Amino acid sequence: MPPKLGMLELAKALRNRPISKENVSEIPLARRHELVDIFKSIVVPSSAGIEFISSVQNILYQGLMQRNPRIEANRQRLRDTSEFKGTREKSVPWFPSFASGAILEAITGMGKSQILDRYLSLLPTVIEHGAIPECQWAKLKQLVYLKVHMPSDGSRGGFLESAFLALDASLGSNYREQFKSWTVERKAVAFLHLLSLHCCGLLIVEEAQEKNLAHTAFAREFQTFFLRVLNWGIPTVVLGNPLAFTELRSFSQDADRFSEGGWHTMFPVAEPTDAEWVNHWMPGLWTPTLLDEPDAPYSPLPNGIAEPTLDHFIWNRTAGVPRYLCRLRREVQKHALFAQKAINTEMIDFVYRNSKTFDSIRPRIEAMVAKDWQKLQMFSDIPAGTFRRLWNGVEINISTPPDTARGMADKPNQKAIKPKQSTRSKKDPLKTPSHPSLDENFQESQIRSLALAAKQADV
Repeated sequence: MPPKLGMLELAKALRNRPISKENVSEIPLARRHELVDIFKSIVVPSSAGIEFISSVQNILYQGLMQRNPRIEANRQRLRDTSEFKGTREKSVPWFPSFASGAILEAITGMGKSQILDRYLSLLPTVIEHGAIPECQWAKLKQLVYLKVHMPSDGSRGGFLESAFLALDASLGSNYREQFKSWTVERKAVAFLHLLSLHCCGLLIVEEAQEKNLAHTAFAREFQTFFLRVLNWGIPTVVLGNPLAFTELRSFSQDADRFSEGGWHTMFPVAEPTDAEWVNHWMPGLWTPTLLDEPDAPYSPLPNGIAEPTLDHFIWNRTAGVPRYLCRLRREVQKHALFAQKAINTEMIDFVYRNSKTFDSIRPRIEAMVAKDWQKLQMFSDIPAGTFRRLWNGVEINISTPPDTARGMADKPNQKAIKPKQSTRSKKDPLKTPSHPSLDENFQESQIRSLALAAKQADV
């Protein structure tokens, strides 16, 4: 395993900047439209993202240490738990200790999976060990982490089917075939046993949604099962929509177990003057271009709307949501490459208002820009109540679980990270919309500010 990284090292490692002037210049202009989707692979580490990954790193390395098979106590634990293989989950006793869990909740488009996948790409999936007589094995495939998606139907059977497929894909095994005739109850225990057998350092559960985790007939059973995973010593991280965790929040002990590694939340950038927007998202995701020339200097549209800088102009068309920022940049690049024209504010606004890729999300963007929580209520997967309190100045803590009132959307009591405001005067416009005064590769001082913000998040 690679060594653990500090906050600054994590920030540097998480960055991904595949588009550069040097790389692009080698490709004929007529073929650059084929590269537009590369914008999706750009990773801009935010303070909330760095804090979450730091938490994941901590519980992963803790989990690997606690499952180290070279330690006799761990081997004895495996022998003890293996006795329950083949029994029903309800027949398995609860052990006195639990591994750490963590939650990352955010509305769609915030880059939950992207930042985690970027970190996982820095790690091996499996470590193969040769024969070690004192450990009594001829060989061992140690599973560093296992990632499983929640099934759309919210059933445990569907989850376990995905879990066995993920195990086989990582280990080259045939566990799915081996256990296909077992009942769901017995499969659940077999899955726990296999995680222990392969000394799994971390279980990651993705795509938790209200429809598959909170409001299904299996909601409570799923929570109990994930608690079983923690109880068997496997750290577990669950990523999903805030509304997916309403049921979990209603049980204080369960919420405590799952938040040992932090209850993290990602919000859209609240204002166009936020330091992260000005110093990170805009230069990191908007500045890269597939054209030979940078965008034309920013010039406000004559529409009477106060948009003194490009930061304001783009924020008003993306609501500070990373996915929408990336989508707008991609669509503008496509338009400019097709028209063979320089990008300017008129082109950006035209693409925003006419691109079919924005038709379904434009009402959502405009509601968030206007801070109109009532209009957000028309979107069933957005916790409008949370945004109402956020916009009204109620502090929302993104690192610890709320109280046990039902749902983040109903009663948040958390404290939000409030990034340091940009010190650039509104009267001092950017030289061009491409932020030439900011290093496209991110200045080290900017990375340090992100790491510091993440480190101080709980202060």
